[in-house]
Amino acid sequence: TDGVPLPEHSNLPHNPNVRFQTGFRPPINIGTCTIDGGSAGVFSLTRDSSLNDQVVRPPIVASVNDMMMGWALDGTFNNAQFPFGCQAGGGDICTLDGLKVVAPIPTGPNTLGPQVAGQFGNLNAGAPNIISWSPHPNPPPLSFPPLCVSPFLLGDEPTTVDHLLNPLILKTNLLAPGDPFGNPLANPRVPPSGLLTSEQNAFFLGPSQGQVNLDNCNTYQIRQQIGHFLYVLDRQRAEITVMNSNRMTVIDRIPIPDPIEMAMGTNLDFLAISSQSANSVSFIDVDPTSSTFHQVIKTVLVGKAPRGLSWQPGNEDILVCNEGESTMSIISAFSLEVRRVVSNQLNLPFDVVSFDRQFQHSFQRGVYFAYILNRNGKVAMFESGPNGVNGWGYDDIIGIPPFTFQQPKAIQADPIDLDVAAWIVHEGPLDPFSFEPGPLGEGAMSKLRIESAVTGAILLNVQSSLNPGFRDIELGVQVSIGESESGLSGIPVDVAFDNQRNFGGLTNIFTTFSAGAPNPQNGKCLIRIPFPGPPVNTSESQFMCCAIPNANGGFGVVDVMELGAAGIPRRDTNAFEAGIQSVQIPSVTVVMDYWRQ
Repeated sequence: TDGVPLPEHSNLPHNPNVRFQTGFRPPINIGTCTIDGGSAGVFSLTRDSSLNDQVVRPPIVASVNDMMMGWALDGTFNNAQFPFGCQAGGGDICTLDGLKVVAPIPTGPNTLGPQVAGQFGNLNAGAPNIISWSPHPNPPPLSFPPLCVSPFLLGDEPTTVDHLLNPLILKTNLLAPGDPFGNPLANPRVPPSGLLTSEQNAFFLGPSQGQVNLDNCNTYQIRQQIGHFLYVLDRQRAEITVMNSNRMTVIDRIPIPDPIEMAMGTNLDFLAISSQSANSVSFIDVDPTSSTFHQVIKTVLVGKAPRGLSWQPGNEDILVCNEGESTMSIISAFSLEVRRVVSNQLNLPFDVVSFDRQFQHSFQRGVYFAYILNRNGKVAMFESGPNGVNGWGYDDIIGIPPFTFQQPKAIQADPIDLDVAAWIVHEGPLDPFSFEPGPLGEGAMSKLRIESAVTGAILLNVQSSLNPGFRDIELGVQVSIGESESGLSGIPVDVAFDNQRNFGGLTNIFTTFSAGAPNPQNGKCLIRIPFPGPPVNTSESQFMCCAIPNANGGFGVVDVMELGAAGIPRRDTNAFEAGIQSVQIPSVTVVMDYWRQ
């Protein structure tokens, strides 16, 4: 009676643009069915038009062992008039590449916005949809007939600024930061008031609608098809299934022998896949503009039983953990050939994470670092070169910090801490004073980082170049949380972070050690330079999502942990139920965000 929907219903009626504004192109109305209804809101599972929250299931895939996200879909699948985007049954002259003028600039501490005046600038014509902006509305309603039959585009275009064909009457997006939950348990109920993000990142930037003359089309910055190429590693079927992350339809299937893990190139050009029984790493071309798109362009032999991969964010190397022989192969991003194998202090390494080269940020050591996670719970630290006399990096493993992470599961880079910080998923949280591990059987998340170091590059000499060491680097565990402190529901096996606020629409960082030219948008580099001065973190994550396949209640869940709060507590994901809830997902084992390594 008060207009607040039940949790299984659409949250679209609470969009203030629907409640308080009219005259949009395309029109925005309160949905009447599952075709145009929208989602149930933040921290809820996406549902298909049959209200099934398992949007991909057998026989489409047999297993999901890893996932990576690549290029934006709109560069390949769009509604531009034939012969460009739409090949049959539709087409719009106003969605041509030449009218798409993506012009992002920093508009907040961690957010990009469009250039002014009129929200448009003169940069990057025809560029793909950038990862920094959320389309409005999201998800878009499905339309019949579709925008285009081939490719089959069902979703409406994002909201445009040229309402009622008058570009001078610009409406402001009222869907701004606020309370995304409200209080549905109060009497009377309090409806949601805004977005979860604390900075605005959605704008009315869609293409013009219904024009027959090109001169009547305004420039735009977001178009259908919303989403990205999603790469799903299906080990059971020995293939990489390429999916449309918007409609979850299969785009391609690429056979790979015994695939186990993936890593995306920082410039979105190649996807590396480790093949455990084949002792190899395969490289797939994932650039839609390439003549070898979605083909295996190279297979490189590495050590025995390779598993974990990390594509160094500066596009220098691909690090490969050879679990079967306790070594790590380093593949050059220039040649895609093994340039070095390291083995000292490794004990069944199975996961690895790497960081950007420190020229202008952190301790400015002039090298990049990587953490290698061993099965015995120890983490080995790798330091890049250049090595040798007059070099300043060992290009080798430099040591193991005195911490044991029992029964380790995974490691991922901390997106907001630039001091070589990573979250390690394991059992038995470390004691905050002695750093001794706690009892097995209790889920834990620990953050390892450089606590202190001498600033600046330290040149090697003849003697020091032969004896790798930390050289005034002090590593520490800043926080280690368990079930009792933070409310973890059980033992996590994987971790990902939200990307609501990010500078990913800006150009990748590039150094003299980087291979190729930097990607101008959506690159996987962990740092950006949005303002004059040193680099900052690309993604300002607020939440950490932990995959827990066997929660204490016996059901698979994703716990959402609040990074900015003391103790990293678990965040309630369902305001319709009392207490602190998690996202219910049976048998969940993999969670992914855009900057996953």
